[in-house]
Amino acid sequence: MPDFANLSRVLQHHPIVAPVGQLGLDALLVGGFIRDALLGQTPADVDIVLRGNYDAGVSAIADALGKGAFTLGDRFQTRRFALFHGALDITPLQGASWEEDLLRRDFTVNAVGLPFERLADEDIAGALIDPSGGLADLERHRIVAVAENNLLADPLRILRAYRFTVQLGFEIEEVTASLFRLHADAVSQAASERIREELFLMLRQPRAHAGLVALDKAGVLTALFPEIEPMRHFKQNDFHHLPVLAHSLEAIRELEHILSTGDGLADDVRDKVLAEMREIISPPATRASLIKLALLFHDLGKPGTAQVQENGKLTFYGHQQAGREIAEPVLERLRLSSWERDVLLLLIEEHLRVGFYCNEPQLTKKLIYRFQRKLGDAVTMSCIHALADARATRGPDAGEGFLEKHEEVVNAILWHHYFSEEIVEPIPMLMGDQIMVETGLPEGPRIGILKEALLEAQVEGTVQNVNEAKAFVRKHAAEGFETV
Repeated sequence: MPDFANLSRVLQHHPIVAPVGQLGLDALLVGGFIRDALLGQTPADVDIVLRGNYDAGVSAIADALGKGAFTLGDRFQTRRFALFHGALDITPLQGASWEEDLLRRDFTVNAVGLPFERLADEDIAGALIDPSGGLADLERHRIVAVAENNLLADPLRILRAYRFTVQLGFEIEEVTASLFRLHADAVSQAASERIREELFLMLRQPRAHAGLVALDKAGVLTALFPEIEPMRHFKQNDFHHLPVLAHSLEAIRELEHILSTGDGLADDVRDKVLAEMREIISPPATRASLIKLALLFHDLGKPGTAQVQENGKLTFYGHQQAGREIAEPVLERLRLSSWERDVLLLLIEEHLRVGFYCNEPQLTKKLIYRFQRKLGDAVTMSCIHALADARATRGPDAGEGFLEKHEEVVNAILWHHYFSEEIVEPIPMLMGDQIMVETGLPEGPRIGILKEALLEAQVEGTVQNVNEAKAFVRKHAAEGFETV
């Protein structure tokens, strides 16, 4: 049963709806705000339709909120206020009446409206306008398209529906699902910025894996990212139990298990890791959602680098670099920020590093230092990426030693990352100009090489004071850098 009492409570005290409601505008509260409030939640974001003079109404709202609006890149002339409490989206009336506007919306559960003049009604259920049966579908927890033409008017709505399935726990009604399959290719026509936002809204959900699998079955995932198609049926070597695409999706499922349970993370780093993964990088993208996207793309290079060796073994040498090259234009297409793009490409290119460390006889301080220097701000992200990837690699055939070794290496790197400043950020014993004085070398790349080698020696403990540091750089400079 929809929670009408909760809707009434939220309306009375909401920090956005309450002040806008006092302006006397001819407006309709619509969409996710009403849906989520009827589900017992306290919505942050607000959607309003204005009837009459649209620009004047937006200006009145801006004056009341003390904040300016910006125009979204959609065909509905939406203006957005980015507020402390959440986003407020304003659109002009589509059609001749509130009912006609609502019937142009995406799904019935979002096509329920409340006129502002009735915000304080005691009978809030009777005040709602529901021309497509959205309240009944809300009670049944199902996603039903209002009309096929509405999907074609804005194909991004198809992607949004699958986000709702994981965010709300709703199911897609079969006729609607068939429409999604029929028009899957149209999703790629939406603006890149809107695809990015909708994609990350899904990926930040704790069950995004289920949504991605459903998107894939509907053909939407390939429509968005045709680059993944060669991965679909590409079988891997005996070290893997799934084809490449299935493995990538399975890795996302494993990541979500790690993030929901902390499984595999040591007690002293677990809380720090999980808090870092929840960090919002650029709304709505979190660190965790970026890792999920990296896992989807991390083996893009395998089909193109597969080779059968003389002993019959199938190898994928260099697939991480090849995958980075394939992924780069994909990420450009999504209009990610430069930081997001660079981190994702780094995660893809370096996704084997933890595995290489697992094969070392000992995880030295030098190796940990190199990991820190290479991954930078993405150290934790790379560790969790590697852990999820390892768990998805061998499946039921994974021996305890394989996973235990990955956990051991990951937790050691994470412990030093959080608690060992002398390894993470060692203080140089010699600066570049001092190295030039000691070695007689001019300014240039060789000074940087010596400085980095000296930092590694400090971390390793083979250089412990300034005199030893001076001797170190003189020795390696005299030997022609062969031992650096």
